Amino acid sequence: MMDMKVAPVPEAAAGAAVHYLEDLLEEVIRYLDGEEAAALVQRARDVARQDDEEALEALFSTLRPDQAVYLARAFTCASMLSNLGEDVVGRRRSVEAEMEPGALPHTLVDAAQRLGPKVAGRIVPRMVVAPVLTAHPTEVRRRAVVEREAEIARLMSLRTHHLLPHVEKRLREDLFREVALLWKARMHRPERISPADEIRNSLAIVRRSILPALADLYDGWSEHFESATPLTLGSWLGGDRDGHPGVTGDTLRLAMRSQARLILNHYSDEVRRLWFDLAVSVDLTPASPGVLALAEASPHAGKDDAHRKDEPYRLALQEIWDRLSATANRLAGGAWPTGSPAYEAAADFVADLETIRQSIRTNLGERVVGGRLRTLVAVARACGFHLLSIDLRQNADVHERMIHELYVRAGVNIDYLGSDETERVRVLSKELSHDRPLRSPFLDYSEETMRELGVLDAAAEVVRLYGEKALGACIISKTATLSDVLEPLVLLKQAGLVQGGDKGRSAIRISPLLETIGDLEHGPELLRQWLALPLPPALFGEPKWREIMLGYSDSNKDGGYVASRHNVSKAAALLAAQAREQGVDLWFFHGRGGSVGRGGGPAAQAVMAQPPGTVKGRLRLTEQGEMISRRFGDQPTARRNLDSLAAAVLMASARPDEVQAGSGMLDTLSQASFTAYRELVYDNPAFEDFFWGATPIAELVGLNIGSRPASRTPSRRIEDLRAIPWVFSWSQARFMLPAWYGFAGGAAKAGLTADDLRSLAEEQVFATLVSNMEVALAQSDMAIAAKYAALHAGTAGKAIFGRIRDEHEAACELVLAIRGGSSLLDNHPQMAESVALAAEVVDPLNHLQLELLARRRAGDEDPQLKLAIQLTVAGIASGLRNTG
Repeated sequence: MMDMKVAPVPEAAAGAAVHYLEDLLEEVIRYLDGEEAAALVQRARDVARQDDEEALEALFSTLRPDQAVYLARAFTCASMLSNLGEDVVGRRRSVEAEMEPGALPHTLVDAAQRLGPKVAGRIVPRMVVAPVLTAHPTEVRRRAVVEREAEIARLMSLRTHHLLPHVEKRLREDLFREVALLWKARMHRPERISPADEIRNSLAIVRRSILPALADLYDGWSEHFESATPLTLGSWLGGDRDGHPGVTGDTLRLAMRSQARLILNHYSDEVRRLWFDLAVSVDLTPASPGVLALAEASPHAGKDDAHRKDEPYRLALQEIWDRLSATANRLAGGAWPTGSPAYEAAADFVADLETIRQSIRTNLGERVVGGRLRTLVAVARACGFHLLSIDLRQNADVHERMIHELYVRAGVNIDYLGSDETERVRVLSKELSHDRPLRSPFLDYSEETMRELGVLDAAAEVVRLYGEKALGACIISKTATLSDVLEPLVLLKQAGLVQGGDKGRSAIRISPLLETIGDLEHGPELLRQWLALPLPPALFGEPKWREIMLGYSDSNKDGGYVASRHNVSKAAALLAAQAREQGVDLWFFHGRGGSVGRGGGPAAQAVMAQPPGTVKGRLRLTEQGEMISRRFGDQPTARRNLDSLAAAVLMASARPDEVQAGSGMLDTLSQASFTAYRELVYDNPAFEDFFWGATPIAELVGLNIGSRPASRTPSRRIEDLRAIPWVFSWSQARFMLPAWYGFAGGAAKAGLTADDLRSLAEEQVFATLVSNMEVALAQSDMAIAAKYAALHAGTAGKAIFGRIRDEHEAACELVLAIRGGSSLLDNHPQMAESVALAAEVVDPLNHLQLELLARRRAGDEDPQLKLAIQLTVAGIASGLRNTG
């Protein structure tokens, strides 16, 4: 049998940095907690490094609950520091670039130069690329911990320079202090995080790194792409109500106010910096009439700043600054005294900046305009006064219940829930043919309907205050039928966001979310029906465009990794062909998670793996939970990831606009892998109990990781479980099952050999699939997984684990045979080193978690035990860089 272990690599700079931080942690523990505590941690580390599982388990079995908590904290802290050690030397940050196609440029400017001015000039001006931050509960770390990590990373980055001995000594002391503060920070949440907390946490990262990175990018782009805004930002924070009754209209208002405050502060700071720069006297160079008019409008003209009456640019900028302050008072609840009126729209702010810019260009020359003003104009065009466009997401089942209730309470003789699909479409189309509302302010509605109408009223308020760009799309979860697409339009009409009749239009576009394998397969027929509707195209957003969201998570839980990835890709190709036949352009919103099992992996690689003709200059994708801080946690990393994403979209859009039919062999593999996966997960009656017993899912349900419940219903059914805890549980137990199960079994069922599949690897989608799967296989550990499986008693569980183990071994052999490798990741030594470094801290945490789970399930209700389990969850997730 082939050697399927991860390829060994010698310790390099990343390993040295990791062990430097681990030694600092040991020093901190000794200094703060004494020799006895340090000895306990050192003993555990020594035993773990000896790779002696029996000795490690013996040590953990003797721990008191308080000692278990202490060791869990120590290993979890070490796990976080291990990541920082990798990041600082650039190892992790270069891993994604290493695994992307070698010919792919990593910046938008490089991509444009490669394609040439004619092609780039055609695509870039119409590009719409938007990473969308979501509130999904996959971030186990508290914001306080994330902030400490950021400071440690900053200090560690200084160690990459050659330092004088006394500077090195001072830097070590600074790092000691930061590690000590991290060690004494509470690493767990005693209470479940609220939607308001999620908004604050995500916007803290936007403020610290994403917005500065965006401004930095536009500083460079604005020199090459005049007036283009190819990159914007999106969010689900405050608008995602699917399965979350805690998200209300007030939550949406809070999110938008918070975003407005952040971006207006940024604009004000930049305008103030320009004020200091532009002390240009009109006695020495003229100013345009527009600048003079702005200067004259300022309350400061001829008063406090009389000595600056010859400096119209400064007076004009003072007027702009005062108007921004008034705008902040109006939109974000500020109280800054100002005698100037607020801006009604961000376009007016941009127009004032352009007035100054054009005057400088005319009277002083292009070289004097400078990057700051040019960049501020570009950022203002991209971000407006809203910063991030917020999507509204709700489940189709909620929409249909609301429609039914509105008809019942209105006294209309329509039994909507009892109607068939044809009748529903007729009723909804008729409702959109006029402007009369169904809703009455004099009627009472159910709690659910009142809450949802309150959100739509808040959305209408957002549009009035911030403009239509402040809202992204109305995402319809569980879209399966044409009526699912029409229902939200009728509901939006009740809040004035949709205008009915012959000139009907919507202030927010509609985006159906296709989640299951069946929904993806039915997608082209649904689109055909949608485009054939005799309704004004502007009801659904831009008349010439339609957006569809593709779900990677639930399709994976529904049919396994191979079937999910293939059906998402196939659906995109067929949907694009269907749209083109009917004269409409289609753009896709990719609902990817952080883990491989939920569509994760290098974003640029994923874009290039999309079928030709499906990336037409427009693309949105979700960034979830811990991946937000991993991919955008500091400015250089945020800039690199945003730039490479934009570059990939440009390159993918330049490919011939022809949708390929796809490989029949891949269709066969997909269907067979779907069958193999379903046979285990859904057709085996003992599997549900095995899942709940062999993974820490029961314990994860009770943790305060996110604001949203783990399951859509109170049941234990896998069908009702959300995709995030499904993947999270398998990751914690080191199975990584959603990222590979069904691949080898499907190939065997279909009679496909490694030679057959090797020819498929020439297709980008399959090559990417196998590459990401190999990483997940390398991160898995069947020896550790076997110990988790042993938590579930019974012969049925043993048989299920034996089947999983055999499939894992076959998958490893097949992946290696396809690419001709001898050990996992031997073609990516940096990733292999990353996996090996993670195992050093994650393996002992797994063994500690196993001991604690065994005690807990044996009836030990000690609260310290629960806390220790929670800490091991955080440590394992941190080490694997993977929750859900």
